[in-house]
Amino acid sequence: MRKEGKFIIIGRPGSGKSTCITLLLEKLRASGIKVGGIRTPELRERGIRRGFAVEDILTGQTDVFASTDFKEGPSISKYRVNIVRFESIAIPALRRALEECEVVMIDEIGKMELLSRNFIEVVRDIWESEIISVGTAPLVKIEEIEMLKSSSEVIIIERGDSERISNYLFNKIRDLLRVSRSSHRPSPRDTPSYL
Repeated sequence: MRKEGKFIIIGRPGSGKSTCITLLLEKLRASGIKVGGIRTPELRERGIRRGFAVEDILTGQTDVFASTDFKEGPSISKYRVNIVRFESIAIPALRRALEECEVVMIDEIGKMELLSRNFIEVVRDIWESEIISVGTAPLVKIEEIEMLKSSSEVIIIERGDSERISNYLFNKIRDLLRVSRSSHRPSPRDTPSYL
């Protein structure tokens, strides 16, 4: 069953998922909306992708967690993944976002990230909560992602769609927060008479 305020952006590599998240993050921050979560930017050397970092959106703390230079850890494609490094940034970042923020972003929920059982657990907690959540995921069918998609608005992104989709999500999130904030305002009759 679909939950209000849960969004998954899916697309092929290079389709603009991360660009869309970056644009959306800028718009939300400029509007004073507190956003937390993680990004996993690619690391390039002379134009060649060498790995991925994990970044805490709220604090900016970053570490490399997947690299062609790593000698140990599980393999995904040409990369070795250091799950401990990933979890040391991602898990606290996502828990903090769940507790302190209005919106949680997860870029990306992919094969590398899903090697972490702790990551799967915190993502499930986020999706079961009432907090507005935006994730990106690959087009390939992965059981955990399919479960998240079943309770989310799924947005398929193609190259060149980043600006349009970030605007759509910004407006949708702003409206959801407006409704949420207005429903939590105390009415005059809730205010004690001595105030």
